[in-house]
Amino acid sequence: MKLRFSLIMAALAAFLLSSCTLPFPATPTPFTFPTPNQTLTAIYAPTSTATDPPPTLEPIGTTASPTPETDLAATETAEANAGPTGSPYPTDSTVRSNGNPVYASYVSTAPTIDGDLGDWGTLSDTASTNTFGSDYWSGSSDLSADFEVEWDNNNLYLAVDVTDDIHSQSHSGYYIYEGDEVEVMLDANLEDDFNVNQLSSDDYQIGLSPGNFGSLSPEYYRFFPSSYGAYPSGVVVEAVETSSGYYLEAKIPWTAFGISDPYIGSHFGFSLGISDSDTSGTSDQQSMTSIVSGYRLTRPGTWGTLILADAQGK
Repeated sequence: MKLRFSLIMAALAAFLLSSCTLPFPATPTPFTFPTPNQTLTAIYAPTSTATDPPPTLEPIGTTASPTPETDLAATETAEANAGPTGSPYPTDSTVRSNGNPVYASYVSTAPTIDGDLGDWGTLSDTASTNTFGSDYWSGSSDLSADFEVEWDNNNLYLAVDVTDDIHSQSHSGYYIYEGDEVEVMLDANLEDDFNVNQLSSDDYQIGLSPGNFGSLSPEYYRFFPSSYGAYPSGVVVEAVETSSGYYLEAKIPWTAFGISDPYIGSHFGFSLGISDSDTSGTSDQQSMTSIVSGYRLTRPGTWGTLILADAQGK
């Protein structure tokens, strides 16, 4: 009996071993972590993809400067070094067609600034074109002027014979334009600003008041550029009342226009305006005459041209 039981158990064991495979432990496949290339955060950083560069943006609100017909760079350099012994440009592309150019004669002896125009001779230029307040202007006998410009290495000199049927000036400082006054406009960079229609830092506006020939003395005021200061040093203004208006003389240093090296042949944008108020005690600029028609204060392209000439005015 025991023997048969043993045989049965042996047979059963053999059957089980032949009919199935029992699992056995296996060596796991090793897992390799990614290696960081720079920093730990770079492990999960997205891969960058090259993109096209952004388009180049054109500047907004700029206008290219007009190109002169003739290249004057070499001439300007030579004459700048020559000082007052230079000569005017043989070919000139920087004279505006706005009226005739004004020639300033070089002087070796400066005029005396006292309001007496006797040492000036003939005043060859005029400011008799109405450019503002036509309803208040009845003609040249109401408001106009003859004038002359001279210069030396240090200053610009101005003589003005103003015809004004009613003299009225009760203002000082910034407000002198609301009474009778003379205004000098000068563009120190004519070549680059030839057709520009907005003021820039090289455009200057200086008012010259004759005062009221009593309690108010002659004075000046630089309106523009305002950041440069209202009272540039060295300016002298004198005026004398006449039966038809007034005489006005002025000495304006070149530095008041930001200019350090004037020379024969220099060209500048220029306008001379005569401002008028015929109502005493009011704050009202009523009319203005100028050297050119179409003159507008804020549009340098509408101004005329000033040329620094030699002692003979050429």
